Amino acid sequence: MRANQGPRPPPAAMPAELIRFNRIEIPELTPEEPIRAEDDQPYSQSMQDGSYVDDNGHPVHWPWEPSSRTTRSKASPAPERTTRQLRKHHPLDDQIDAYLDAASADGKRGRSTTGVRAWFAFCQDVVGTPADRPVDPFTTPLSEKLEDEWLAMRFVCALVSERGVTPDTAAKYFSSVQGWHLREHGVKIAGGMKLERIPQMVKGMKRVLGGIPKKLRRGVAPQSLRRAMDLMLDPKNPAHANIRAALACALQGLLRSAEYTSKEGKANKFTINRSDIAELSKDRLVFWMHPCKNMTHIGGKTCPLVIGAGGEYVDAVAEVRNLLEVDPVDPRDAHLTPLFRDPLTNNPLRYDTINHAIKTLMATIGENPDEFSTHSMRIGGATALFAAGANETVIRTMGRWSSDLHRLYVRACFEQCCEWTRRAGTQSVSDLAGMSFDEVDDY
Repeated sequence: MRANQGPRPPPAAMPAELIRFNRIEIPELTPEEPIRAEDDQPYSQSMQDGSYVDDNGHPVHWPWEPSSRTTRSKASPAPERTTRQLRKHHPLDDQIDAYLDAASADGKRGRSTTGVRAWFAFCQDVVGTPADRPVDPFTTPLSEKLEDEWLAMRFVCALVSERGVTPDTAAKYFSSVQGWHLREHGVKIAGGMKLERIPQMVKGMKRVLGGIPKKLRRGVAPQSLRRAMDLMLDPKNPAHANIRAALACALQGLLRSAEYTSKEGKANKFTINRSDIAELSKDRLVFWMHPCKNMTHIGGKTCPLVIGAGGEYVDAVAEVRNLLEVDPVDPRDAHLTPLFRDPLTNNPLRYDTINHAIKTLMATIGENPDEFSTHSMRIGGATALFAAGANETVIRTMGRWSSDLHRLYVRACFEQCCEWTRRAGTQSVSDLAGMSFDEVDDY
């Protein structure tokens, strides 16, 4: 038995052990319990204090274990902000904390991400050990670092066995844990030691468990969106007009949900406002936006989205023009008014509102609502471009999949942006669920 692992049940017993996170019982060394070699070493004998001596009475120290006096201190879990008093406060410290908080999209150094929340739940509720585990990279014994690695492997294994996520997703969750731990404590789990066995374990999971199919996510075809909106959404109703305009812009502009909705229903510096409209004419709509997943535009709404008018099935230009007519605001309040909003509260449209609207619209025309979500607008727009004859460069550029946004002007000129977005709203698509369209989801 290796010193850094506890008793392991046979593979067949593992799923029963991990039925639910709050019922997993995984043996864990107590903070005061040192790691010892096996008691049956032929050339040593155990003393009362737990140490070992050879036949001549000389103390024996195994290279893979700490001394009997070396134990791991059990630190209390750290709060969301770093409060370790290692230095006197300096006026710049508040700025440093603020910048570290802003390094992740949640503004909390990544503490509220799915992977980190699962890590805290697993460590504290299941294993009963601190989730914050900073150690000295140079003086911490190897055995302690390997214990942290083993804890990480338990976490990844539990995610796959209990939560049902894919091995790759579980590995990504732990990667987000490493990022949070680095921002919070200045060092990754296990003192920054490269955890070589985690990717090897994930590789083994794939071989043993086989490929886990991805959840089917279908795109909304332009003609289907038009048919459903005409049945369910009255263009003269201000609330409906906002949803119609949002969905049309999402499909033709290949928008991600976070680029035109709000998860909590509150405006922020990235919310598209009425004042962000740069041009609205009979030929085109241009407004400034903040692309997600793009470090070039991390500071604000610095990317122009160009949508051409005249789509046969979906015409975002006409929908936005109708929106401004049926839901007008004082021009002096344009900078405070979200472009796609709830007229009753003046708050931006929530993610769950749009998600529910898409599912309802698709159910209305006989589709399975479980196969659609907010991302279906982006998939549908990209697939419509593909069906209209757009090549990979055009699709990647129009959907802002490239990290280099200058390609918007180099590879697809202003006129081409208008032409292709018009085609995206005009193209009829027969089937978006076939295998031939899966690649669009992975761009």
